[in-house]
Amino acid sequence: MSMRPLVLLLLCSALCHGQHDWQKPKPPIAKAKLDQIIGSLTRKEPSRKVRILWVWGFDAHHKPGAHDYLRVRDLMGGLLRKVPKVSVEAVFEFPTAEQFKRADLVAMYLHLPQLTAGQYGNFKAYIDRGGGVVALHETAIIRPASEGKKLAQCLGMAWDEGRSQWGAIFEEISIVNQHPIFKGFPSKLRIVDEFYWGLNQLEQAKILGTVRTGPPRGSRGPIAEDALSKKTSPMFWTLESGKGRVFGTTTGHNTFSYYDPEFRLILFRAMAWALREKPDPFMPLVFDGITDEGGMVGTTDPMRDWLGKLRKSPPK
Repeated sequence: MSMRPLVLLLLCSALCHGQHDWQKPKPPIAKAKLDQIIGSLTRKEPSRKVRILWVWGFDAHHKPGAHDYLRVRDLMGGLLRKVPKVSVEAVFEFPTAEQFKRADLVAMYLHLPQLTAGQYGNFKAYIDRGGGVVALHETAIIRPASEGKKLAQCLGMAWDEGRSQWGAIFEEISIVNQHPIFKGFPSKLRIVDEFYWGLNQLEQAKILGTVRTGPPRGSRGPIAEDALSKKTSPMFWTLESGKGRVFGTTTGHNTFSYYDPEFRLILFRAMAWALREKPDPFMPLVFDGITDEGGMVGTTDPMRDWLGKLRKSPPK
């Protein structure tokens, strides 16, 4: 076999098989249960104008239904623009110094490009002056290990090449439900997704959610409880640096996670926390577009193999 057909065969194999094809959305949740977690709402809009940068990229490797950066950008940007006083600017791969200057919140869902010393400096300066950050899933990955240490200075945690692992979530997550982001939740939370562990971690990072790990990398189905690790690993965390606030999670692999109302609730509360705003104006977005006539909220669509995924850098 010549080299070109072999490369095409390997590429097709990589794209035609998902990492966790057995994973499906969890059943929809009663709106009344979510309302109880959310609690009473008193504000309909933020206390000020809020400028959000949504940082996105492209994904060449994953099967559609995971790492759908453009699709999630459009979904979340469309939702956030419904909040009074909120504007959203899409930013490809990384903000410029000028974009950082006009931002109040930077939400990031992508595989970052290699960053220069100046870009790390702009990022850290933005946070320290009071900027908010929400970093999702693969945003935490950058290589080599020395770059992961630099990124962790901004995000609180980041990939440590040679040590870090990725894999499916096989059990409920233990959460710190005294924190404003998780207030009202029970002590255990189910998310059907993937996460990373063995990361670089700053001492100042506060862990809000942990889970035991199973076999790393791709998975074919649930595993027995005795196959899980004895120690837990972080899944949600916060970092306060200077005047700024960062929320990070390595969940967010599956596209259907962004249609999970509990996952939405966490993300929108995290945005409000990072902005030092009440979450109230963002709470209607938890239900938007995913509530049926019977008052059940969520999706049953695994959202795999859809057409139109962006697999290369768009034209400038």
